[in-house]
Amino acid sequence: MSWILWLMSASFTWQVGVEETTPGFLELVCYCANKCHSSTVSLCDPVAEHLSRLADTFRADFPFITSVLTLYASGLLASSSHDQSKGKDIEKCRNTLPRYALQNFLNNKKQCQQMAASINLLNDHSDIGGKVKNSQHKESSHGPYWEALKFFCQSLADSIYFNRKEILSEAESSWDDLNIIQYAFHEFCNIFLQCLSATEKERETSGDNHRVISVVAVAALMLSLKTNQYIKESTLLVKQVISAEWVSVKRLKYLYVSLNNLAVIFTRKKRPKEAIKALKLCCKASWNYVAYLSRMHVEKSHVSCDDLSEKAIAEFIMEASQKVAFLLQLNQESNFKINGIIKKSLICWSVSENLIATVPTPVSLIKEWVKVQYLMLKDADTEHGMMLYSLLSSCKEISKKTLGKILEEELLSYETQSYLNPRYCLRMRLQIIDILLEEFYIAKDSNLKKSRILIEKGKVLRVHGLARLDECVQCLSDAISTLKLIYGAKKSCSSRVHQLLIHAYLLHALCTQEASPNSMVLSPKSDFLNDIHAALDLYLSSDHGHADEQYEDMLFLWYQLIDFLSIKGYLEIHPRLYDVVMKLFNEKNFPLAKTISELWKNRRLSHGLCASPVNHMFIDTFAKHQSQFSTSTKFWRTCMEELKPLIVGFHHINTEIKQAASCLISSVPQSSSFFRLSNLYYDSSARLVSSGHMIEALAYAKEAHSLRSKLLKQNFEYSVEKMTETFDEDGRIIEKTYYGIQTFKVADSLVAKGCDYEGCTLTPWNVLSCYLESLLQVGMIHEILGNVLDAEMLLRWGRNISRIQGLPHFEVSFSVMLGKLYRKQKLWNVAEKELSSAKKTLASNVDVVSCKRCLCMLESSINQQIGDLFLSRFSSTGESPSMKMLVDAKSFYKLALDKLNVFNWRTSNSTSEEARLEQVISRESPLSSCVINPPKANDTLSNAKAETKIEPRRSRRTKKEVKPASQIQEVVCNRNRRITRSTLRSLVKTEEIVSADRHNAPTAGSATDHLSTAAVGSEHNVASSESECSAADFRNGISSLCNKMKCWHCLYTEAVDCSTLNNFIHMNWELVYRSLCLRLLVSIGKFSGICGNVHEAQEILLESLSVLRKKSSCSNCSSDSLIFLIESIGKHFPGDALAVQRASLLYYICWFTLKSYPHQGTGNICCELSCIGTVKIVSLLKMSFILCREVPLLFKKICRLLAGVYVLSTSLKQFSLSPGEEGSESQWASFFHQASLGTDLNQQIISGMVQKKQSQSATNSEDSSLSNSISTILDLAGSIRTAPESYEDLEEFVLRFFQGLPSIPVICISLVSGSDASLFRELLHWSHNVRAFILLSHLSSDNQHVILLPVYETLEDDDASSSSVVFNWKDFDKQWKCPWVSTVIDEIAPVFRHVLERNYYSSSEHFLEYIKKNTSLWWRQRNRLDQCLSKFLQDMEDLWLGTWKYLLLGEWPDCSHLDTIEKNLFEDEEHLLQLVVTKKCYVGQGSEASSSEFESKMHTLFKRMLEMSDNFDEDEGITRKPIILVLDFDVQMLPWENLPILRNQEVYRMPSVGSIFATLDRCCQNEEQFETNIPAFPSIDPLDSYYLLNPDGDLRTTQLEFESWFKDQNIEGKIGTVPTVQELSLALKNHDLFVYCGHGSGTQYIPGHQIEKLDTCAATLLLGCSSGSLYLKGCYLPEGAPISYILAGSPVIVANLWEVTDKDIDRFGKAMLNAWLRERSAASSKCDQCIVPNKSKKCSHRPRIGSFMGQARDACTLGFLIGASPVCYGVPTGIIKRKKRTA
Repeated sequence: MSWILWLMSASFTWQVGVEETTPGFLELVCYCANKCHSSTVSLCDPVAEHLSRLADTFRADFPFITSVLTLYASGLLASSSHDQSKGKDIEKCRNTLPRYALQNFLNNKKQCQQMAASINLLNDHSDIGGKVKNSQHKESSHGPYWEALKFFCQSLADSIYFNRKEILSEAESSWDDLNIIQYAFHEFCNIFLQCLSATEKERETSGDNHRVISVVAVAALMLSLKTNQYIKESTLLVKQVISAEWVSVKRLKYLYVSLNNLAVIFTRKKRPKEAIKALKLCCKASWNYVAYLSRMHVEKSHVSCDDLSEKAIAEFIMEASQKVAFLLQLNQESNFKINGIIKKSLICWSVSENLIATVPTPVSLIKEWVKVQYLMLKDADTEHGMMLYSLLSSCKEISKKTLGKILEEELLSYETQSYLNPRYCLRMRLQIIDILLEEFYIAKDSNLKKSRILIEKGKVLRVHGLARLDECVQCLSDAISTLKLIYGAKKSCSSRVHQLLIHAYLLHALCTQEASPNSMVLSPKSDFLNDIHAALDLYLSSDHGHADEQYEDMLFLWYQLIDFLSIKGYLEIHPRLYDVVMKLFNEKNFPLAKTISELWKNRRLSHGLCASPVNHMFIDTFAKHQSQFSTSTKFWRTCMEELKPLIVGFHHINTEIKQAASCLISSVPQSSSFFRLSNLYYDSSARLVSSGHMIEALAYAKEAHSLRSKLLKQNFEYSVEKMTETFDEDGRIIEKTYYGIQTFKVADSLVAKGCDYEGCTLTPWNVLSCYLESLLQVGMIHEILGNVLDAEMLLRWGRNISRIQGLPHFEVSFSVMLGKLYRKQKLWNVAEKELSSAKKTLASNVDVVSCKRCLCMLESSINQQIGDLFLSRFSSTGESPSMKMLVDAKSFYKLALDKLNVFNWRTSNSTSEEARLEQVISRESPLSSCVINPPKANDTLSNAKAETKIEPRRSRRTKKEVKPASQIQEVVCNRNRRITRSTLRSLVKTEEIVSADRHNAPTAGSATDHLSTAAVGSEHNVASSESECSAADFRNGISSLCNKMKCWHCLYTEAVDCSTLNNFIHMNWELVYRSLCLRLLVSIGKFSGICGNVHEAQEILLESLSVLRKKSSCSNCSSDSLIFLIESIGKHFPGDALAVQRASLLYYICWFTLKSYPHQGTGNICCELSCIGTVKIVSLLKMSFILCREVPLLFKKICRLLAGVYVLSTSLKQFSLSPGEEGSESQWASFFHQASLGTDLNQQIISGMVQKKQSQSATNSEDSSLSNSISTILDLAGSIRTAPESYEDLEEFVLRFFQGLPSIPVICISLVSGSDASLFRELLHWSHNVRAFILLSHLSSDNQHVILLPVYETLEDDDASSSSVVFNWKDFDKQWKCPWVSTVIDEIAPVFRHVLERNYYSSSEHFLEYIKKNTSLWWRQRNRLDQCLSKFLQDMEDLWLGTWKYLLLGEWPDCSHLDTIEKNLFEDEEHLLQLVVTKKCYVGQGSEASSSEFESKMHTLFKRMLEMSDNFDEDEGITRKPIILVLDFDVQMLPWENLPILRNQEVYRMPSVGSIFATLDRCCQNEEQFETNIPAFPSIDPLDSYYLLNPDGDLRTTQLEFESWFKDQNIEGKIGTVPTVQELSLALKNHDLFVYCGHGSGTQYIPGHQIEKLDTCAATLLLGCSSGSLYLKGCYLPEGAPISYILAGSPVIVANLWEVTDKDIDRFGKAMLNAWLRERSAASSKCDQCIVPNKSKKCSHRPRIGSFMGQARDACTLGFLIGASPVCYGVPTGIIKRKKRTA
């Protein structure tokens, strides 16, 4: 307090001598005020009060002194709270200061007025800005006034800026008197800027108070922006301070920081105009600051400053550019002009750039310029944007060099922001590039920059696609030429030149390929390969340097090449490419595990369709870098730890893969990485296929395909069009509709930049490769499951993509699968075309596909499939066999076998002489000399005249014959012998198959082909050609093939125990190799059997066991018996692999063993297999039954053979069963019989239900992973699956199956034909007059009966008059298309096909027009056809079924009266009765004579049994129990329901028993059940209907018949208009009944696949022609509306099997509808047969939907030709009267 007392005394002293002591006194006041301001003790208020009193004292006499004292007092009062905050909570003080100090000061009106008056008085006294003559007086007055004003402004400015957020947040009304402070701030700044001398200014800015002017200027601007007053003046003040020469570097930094803070606050307060003003000043201060630092740096200033380093300056430049970018954003939003801002900023930046050449370009500024230009362009709706060149080219302040640098940065900005508008950015990039090339980089010294820009131009042109690829290639060529000049001129070239030259080479190579994707870019001397080799030579050279700036781009280019060559199958330069990648990762010091992880997760360690995930080329390259780790699986697992779920590929057990898959699915969300998840699903599906789990495999495969499809759409742009292709198949015109590719190219946005999905660096090529793999996988599984439409669509799509992209091994693989698919549909010519294409493609690309293993696999597969094609066609029903087909089949099987023998599967690389031998044979034997030439226009396989010529090649020198093929096998397969060049010349043999009239076609899946009756025995003179068709020539080759294989059990054990990667790779290849070998050997075995060489077939199949398990070379198996070895294949097989192949092998072993039974003891059969008894055969067949339970075609064959064996066991003494099965033959036989029917449909039902359940789970849960679908598959399988999971559960499964049967009988009917019929005939020692067998089973929960009846009679049209025609059928424009290609029905009942054909033509429009004037002729023709069909049905019943027709009755005869019946029978009749009753299995008689005698006895027996039944009436079938016919697809076209015994009975038909269960399950979930274990039947209300009447508008008669009827019943529907698919979908879903009266089945309005998607579906009445016909697809699931409705869950479908005329079918339809309505009206009445009323049970005696079929048929004029056409698919469906539905 001493100095305050001193102040008091001084004031007293001053009064004594005023004039002399005034300056000293004011100095003392200034000193005291500043001390109070900085003191830790709060003295501001008392000192301010004292100064105020002094001012009042001197006010009258000394106004100048009073004013000065008032300013000091006001400054102290304004900062009093600031003093109080010393040592206290600063944050709290900051919150209280504005109101406590500043507002208190402003609220003191007197003080404010005195302060304002003091400033005015001092201005006048000092004459600020005026012209004062007495300069001495002016200078003496400036000092005290300036100091007082500075003290006042400093105090307030500090407080205002310190509390800027609070002040700017307050309402303006709270700060009404801020203009007083603004006035003071402006006066202070004006005095400083205008009145003080340079010396004073320098003094004032260099001491402790140097910051005052900048703080006051910022505070003044802030208050102006707050009050919206004096903005112009405040802005000018700040500009003057920023631009002043005397301003220090620190003050500039303070200014741009403070101004930026103000801009941020105003932006947050949504005051853009104020923010822009502050930000403009901030930017000006920023660039001035940068320029100041640059000058100091260049002048090497000794001023101590941390910001003088180039790094610091670069950071400030980036910061300044960010602020300008922010300013541009605000200006754009506020619609301000921005050109001036960007121009001024770049001029400011150029100042620094001229001083320091290394300063960075203002990236943020230029990026924002690009963005703003795009937005302005978008608003202006124009295509031309403004370039910086247009803005800056006339600016003298910016040099040309600097402008070039700016343009390059603008070019880069357009590239990085191409997402805004890709096309616009491309256009702007091209414009900038052209300017750089034309205006800037012209001189020789700029060649390097020119080359870089040329490369950039090439990249831009590449994105434009094919239209500008030629320009792109030219640009890159120019860049390469320029860089080569630079490279050649300098001995030691910079790494930058190296890098650019490599970049140019790689881009040139890729663009060359893209310009012609299907060209021979991989030919040895192609520019493409030359470019790659040049780039590799440069990068791998010792003088190549490191370039960080291009690292990512270069790595992606190398990835593109690796992926492109991999998808092409060309791996010759992969080792060098892997060297490059390893070097790139080493340059970045990436850990070794990281390198492997990157390559693994992006699938770059293998190539497309390769069985191994890691190829040997990478292993060899990796070994050079890390030899100690390269072969250790443990190391690989360790380095893949971050991708732990993906290492499931290293496991060999399927359960481990599934566990790992579930782990990944549960731990990683599906969206985390599409690519990784898709790979896991794909690999899991492949393992599941190998183990035979096709349904589950399909679920995984579909998920992988779905994920990869999404990636494909992101990486490729393509367009499709619907196309139709026409084929001539032996006179039948076949049209196939498919989606063809119009365009298919890499997406423009991804041409030069890859996708990064969660760390997976993808290129379009590895995305496409994975997508095609998934297409092939899903298509293959669909084909196995019988979904021919889905399979064909996917395979054709994949084939077309592969073809247009020039991917030979993919195209071949798809064509091979298509060839197999068409072969199994019996489309021989189409199959030939596909396989010919595959063979030709592979032959022309044999040098491109580098992986010799894959090449061997493809070549062997094609040759085997072609052999299968010839063999299948020879064996086909309806074909006239040609021995040449067998010879051709043999030749191609031989080629496939030779290929597998010659190739050393275990070698990793083909670099030895042995590899050269492979190449010669692959070029000459299978591809060049065995090409099937394409057929001419009208040529077919059947009319082939060219003979097969197998001639040995002779040496040019010796002309000696070479060794036979068998010797080639022995020499090649002898591992101890070296194969020399001379040996090679002497061994190569060419087999030429010249067939000028044939297409070439490969086919797979020989295990599912059926042996044909036509090819067995002497029926087709096979024995006479035994020398040509003998399989003896295969013996040495097969032995050689099998002998070099190691036992699978031992191999598997070693692979699991060993930790080497090579063993893992070898195991993958062994699976592929052994699968291929098994398929080929089974095909050869079948070929031998067809040629009549059963013993040879047995020997081949027996030797095939060595592929799976070897007895001779394996110590573990050497003591095992043959039976044990065979059984070990069926169960307990290591890895659960090759399930389908094992099942196929077991089946054919059993089949040929049974084939040898009739020859036992004759000396003709001496194979070990002939000793296997029936018990073992049944056991082995059951094992194969379990293994192939999800492979419909093979499953069907095994089930049929098992059913036959059980039936035959009751009649053949040599057929003995196990004691546990005796007496239950009928149960086993009927079970396997029903299991053989509709196998394709059963699998599709399960697959469809799985898919729907999975979709529901995904909808109801956020987790849409497959973890839910796995459990769903198991749950569904428990209810409707066709087989158990294990062999041990089979017996219990069969018992549960029969317990779950519906309460009505199920009758299964099929025809045994072909090789199975031949087998049964030989086992029974019957003559060849038996063409086929009818296998009929009567199933119920308590009774099962099975009969096997021979078919002697061929039902032909013996009435010549009925076959007469009135004109030539060929005159019709539209030919009849038979729904089936050819079946055994055409052989045993050709009359039926003839009747349908004549019916079609006689009811056609052309025929009706022809006989318009002679209707009697037409009726005569129609009546003849009606009678012919009636006779055919009578003959079916009498000649085929005979007395056994009674098995078709709804109830089995009552056996409770057997004692009474037996008393009246003879001894042989009693034996027959016991056979029928106890065994319940029967085989018909082997001769017609014995059969006739037997028929009479059986007829008597059945009559007596039926007479004892209470409710049997042979004539009144309507009172009988309903039945469901389960018809094999080969016999479903026959109208079984119209057999005389069934015509009036309630009959339904279904494709399989599984479909019955599925329909009942879906339709009756909410229905009451009669008993807990018996499913109830559905019910419908016929008035809850929807109709579609005459949608095409050309059935006027039908419309008149039904229109009024529908309206009278008030039924919803449409007449004469075509509804949408959505309308029909809702109608089927929301109604009980759908009635269709139009052409066809209505699938032209709602396709079948749309129907199948429905969760629920109405019952249907389809009155169109052939609406119920099923179109057979060979071995696959037929196509037809009934199948679609059954899959959708429709309970009953009434439809027509063939063409009908409108009037007759209208009568049928009207009769059915009226009958249903009558029953609906009677539904509420009491049932007389229900003695005990029970409300909990439904009446089972009421007529149902199918009960009225017989009556409705009688309404037709032609009771058979029209009346027999309608049939009833589905299950018994009741008629009810529902409660009225609310709207």
